[in-house]
Amino acid sequence: SLEVLVQPAGTRSSETFTVAIPGQKFSIGMRMVNPAPIAAEFVNASLHTPEGWNVRQAKTDSDTEEEIGTMQTNEPVSITFEVEVPQSAVYTQPYWTRESEYHDAVYTLNRPEYRFLPAAPPDVHGVVTYRVDGVGFTLTQPAKTRSINRPWGEKRRLLTVAPAISLSVSPHIGVIPISGYATASKQTTFTATVEILNNVKGEAEGTLVLKLPDGWQTAPENAPFAFTHEGASKTFTFQVSAEDVGAGNTYTIQAIATYNGKTYSSGYQTIEHPDLEPRHLYRPATMTLHSISLELPQNLSVGYIMGVGDKIPEALGQMGIDVEMLDREELRTGDLNRFDTILVGIRAYAVRRDLIAYNSRLLDYVYRGGNLIVQYQTPEFDAAPFGPYPYTMGRRPEEVSEEDAQVTILMPDNPIFQYPNQITAADFDGWVEERGSKFLTEWDGNYQALLTCNDREQEPQHGGLLYAQYGEGTYTYAAYAFYRQLPAGVAGAYRLFVNLLTLGK
Repeated sequence: SLEVLVQPAGTRSSETFTVAIPGQKFSIGMRMVNPAPIAAEFVNASLHTPEGWNVRQAKTDSDTEEEIGTMQTNEPVSITFEVEVPQSAVYTQPYWTRESEYHDAVYTLNRPEYRFLPAAPPDVHGVVTYRVDGVGFTLTQPAKTRSINRPWGEKRRLLTVAPAISLSVSPHIGVIPISGYATASKQTTFTATVEILNNVKGEAEGTLVLKLPDGWQTAPENAPFAFTHEGASKTFTFQVSAEDVGAGNTYTIQAIATYNGKTYSSGYQTIEHPDLEPRHLYRPATMTLHSISLELPQNLSVGYIMGVGDKIPEALGQMGIDVEMLDREELRTGDLNRFDTILVGIRAYAVRRDLIAYNSRLLDYVYRGGNLIVQYQTPEFDAAPFGPYPYTMGRRPEEVSEEDAQVTILMPDNPIFQYPNQITAADFDGWVEERGSKFLTEWDGNYQALLTCNDREQEPQHGGLLYAQYGEGTYTYAAYAFYRQLPAGVAGAYRLFVNLLTLGK
């Protein structure tokens, strides 16, 4: 057997660093055990690294290749290598990329030779060659780091390379609403949040700035940062002021950190699961802002019932809309009448038992004059009559996967398409990923189907946006993928969604 492990840096702990960074020096130990009842003849051991890495066998109290000779049964032998990562080292990341997460449906293969592999081969691996009765064998194992994952025990992960400083900007995509009666906003103020992750093995000090479009300003102008250890992170908030922002334009803000004479302008998100190797998904540390022509009602109050998770509340907050998250107690006893509109998040009926328990209070809210919008749900929505009138989703509800499928407005005079924004077919241009999912298949005549669309060779789907009057209020089932469009900054989706919200004013 063979283990290839990064060695702890002079401490009593068995833990090592999390990621390697350019310029770092450390040791990697290779431990070999022959479990067979017969001796094995050791031939050689080597450590394979990317081009440019400096590797040499350490002069320590561990064994050397010359000393090993024969590997006896269950007698471990080890060799230690000293490693230096070059300043030019390439960061460990997937061999496939997309320039735009939202608009590119096809990945670019940066290393086509890996196209049939789930991930690129490990950056560093050890190889041991030995013979038994004259027959040669080779063992290969990737180099791994170690950490203590209490209460589960030791966790081993592939040795990866990452930047000394990692940046992420929130929101990644945003909007600047501009009244349709104006060609440009006189002044717009919004918040940009930057998180810095320190991968330096010890203290690190530097400065963070935002690179802005001409004429824009930020407070503070820069933000100094200081860390004491690897894995520490800090979040900085900037107030950005923009003047004379024209409708229909796109602007970019770039976060730049300076540390030890180098600049950093990107970062990564760690994608992990207990049973899988973590992977780093890299993004530029930018905020892309779309200025959109959008009429907004004043003082709109929205309650939100989160489902499995989406970014609709953040998207509404960018427009200055007051959003309050509703928990179990609010659904049970809260004054729902204080909200102009209540939104039910995606797949909420699948995960919110409190929503199911107190759904009747939402219908009472509608009957008294409230505006309830239920975003797309899963077949759990069929378990009970959660709407004011009968409907059926079915076991195999339809979806429209082609994001550019033609959309037809069935009832253009409905207020949803008239106020405060005039909605036309052009508002369905530029949508991403899909039109919608989990359309209803049957519904009572009190519901009005407002839109229709379909994929190629699919029957027209009318059940994606259904509207009903109930008492003094309005109930809408909206299976169109607003939860994808708003975070992507799709102007037409914002305009239509605001109209849905405004039904409560």
